[in-house]
Amino acid sequence: MPLSKLILRHRRVWLLAAFGLLALVVGRWLLPADKAVRIVAHGGYWVLLLTFALFVRALWRLGRGAWAGWRPARADYAALALIAACSGLWAAHERHGFKILADEVLLLGTSMVMHQQREVSYPIRATDVQGPFEFTHKVVDKRPFFFPFLVSLVHDATGYRGTNPFWVNTALGFLFLGLVFVIAARIAVDRWAGAFAVLLFAGLPLLAQQAAGGGFELLNLVMLAAVLLLGWRYAEKPDDDSLTALCLGAVLLALTRYESVLFVLPVALLALWGWARAGRVILPWAVVAAPWLLFPYVLQNRVFETNAGAWELASKPEVGAPFSPAYVPENLGHALGFFFDTTGYQPNSIFFAAVGLLALPFFGLVLLRTLRAGRAATPGEAAVACVGLGLFAVGTLLMLYFWGQFDHPVIRRLSLPVHLLLALAAVVIGARLIRRAAVWRWACGAAVVALLLQGLPSLTRQAYAWEYMPGIEMAWRQDFLRQHPQKDYLFIDRDSVFWITQRVPATAIAQAADRRDGLAYHLRNHSFSAMYVFQRFTVDQDTGALTLDPADDIGPGFELETVLEKRIATLHLARISRITAIREGGEVTARAGLAQPLGGPALGKEEFERAKAAYLERWMKQLP
Repeated sequence: MPLSKLILRHRRVWLLAAFGLLALVVGRWLLPADKAVRIVAHGGYWVLLLTFALFVRALWRLGRGAWAGWRPARADYAALALIAACSGLWAAHERHGFKILADEVLLLGTSMVMHQQREVSYPIRATDVQGPFEFTHKVVDKRPFFFPFLVSLVHDATGYRGTNPFWVNTALGFLFLGLVFVIAARIAVDRWAGAFAVLLFAGLPLLAQQAAGGGFELLNLVMLAAVLLLGWRYAEKPDDDSLTALCLGAVLLALTRYESVLFVLPVALLALWGWARAGRVILPWAVVAAPWLLFPYVLQNRVFETNAGAWELASKPEVGAPFSPAYVPENLGHALGFFFDTTGYQPNSIFFAAVGLLALPFFGLVLLRTLRAGRAATPGEAAVACVGLGLFAVGTLLMLYFWGQFDHPVIRRLSLPVHLLLALAAVVIGARLIRRAAVWRWACGAAVVALLLQGLPSLTRQAYAWEYMPGIEMAWRQDFLRQHPQKDYLFIDRDSVFWITQRVPATAIAQAADRRDGLAYHLRNHSFSAMYVFQRFTVDQDTGALTLDPADDIGPGFELETVLEKRIATLHLARISRITAIREGGEVTARAGLAQPLGGPALGKEEFERAKAAYLERWMKQLP
């Protein structure tokens, strides 16, 4: 019977289609946006936990047979040593810390709430007035939450630490290099090709930066590589277990980065290819339920309706739409400027870019041939085509994006999927042209030379990191925390979420400016050992006068005493000040030293409890 008739007669196919349509209609149009966001906040964690558990189970079922008879060879130890050496090189030159703000801090905040309350949101107000650190106001983030979920599992296993995301990414960097080695070695049927791919990424400072940061870019790369290998396994042996693992991997990939949902379509095409190759419909129940596992993604996307600023169009007032073909020429120019920059102010690899871009058009032709071949394509070709099509789609989307400028300090990381595309192109085309292992060894030698001539000096110099002022400011905040570990103070800062993730009471500058009376109340009642303000200034080169950044203006009525000051960049200073007094309606509340006892009768137990309850109620109302 033709496959089309088998598909039309299969009940699970119709059920899958109905689930997909229903999840899209309900999540996108029927539910009000605010209710959709609340459902994500309270139910998203549990859906993701179920998805992750099913994925781990599927991997176990696939791997238990494969690992049973495997014995590592000497070449495997050599590959492991190469990967460990490259990871060690990154660790030696990149300091753990937040690289991109506010993304990484908000991801940590989301993991904190997931860990403590099993909700998908990040805190913007918190207090420790009753002893334990409690969140008083939370917000659902626009960012997919698979990475914070993984970090929350680490919190669960080892205890909450603000540094856990950095260690997670360090481990993911090692894992990604291992997956890259396996993929390249399988494509070219040569371990030296795997070593070449690893060396390409080892010489990319951008990836080293992400391996020491708190973002979700490395998890995205790991899931892309995992989907490719799982797709290869399914193409070789189409069965329930392999399709379950592939589809669940695609769901988790979609929940890692916004644009990674594009890979759902190529994975669906690969699933159909496997049906055609097997001559039957393969549709396990986990795959039928996949639309509901993706339901949180659809609901979370409604954040862009409830918060008009989520697109960040305000950062470029001249821009009218998030995506447009008009942005392509400029974005392509910025991409080339990033790939081939020679100043050291971009964390790039010219060798990587040159090899990849040279092979890219030929790789596109290979993908077209694979699509035309249909069932005649080999399993490896089908799997690479699946991920290759998705990577081409992501690259195209980024060029259509209003902020898709790869040479911008915040946007550079978005080029990582494109780098994976370039690496695939180089290995696939190399496998078709290279017939002798010696050529791959020469290619590895060239990659090592590029690492020594550009990659290592760039890692050592760190010019690309010093260009990004928010990252330098965040490193200074971390230094302040190490020097003031008691955490019994209040911090007023534009990036207040950072302090909250470190269990320090904090509030935003704008909120504090509107709640001057509340701050005066806490200053008078010794609620905190100190109240600090973080502010930024620009320096007039002619007069030396300082101009306060308007976004850091706490307003009139505050008397500030400078505690620390640091040059962040040329003509830019950051300052941490202590509030010494607050003027409110003619009354002055000054910061006193140690509280002085006045004597008098002590309160009884019941009186004290009533006074404590009244104080806590008022304390919370006055919290800025």
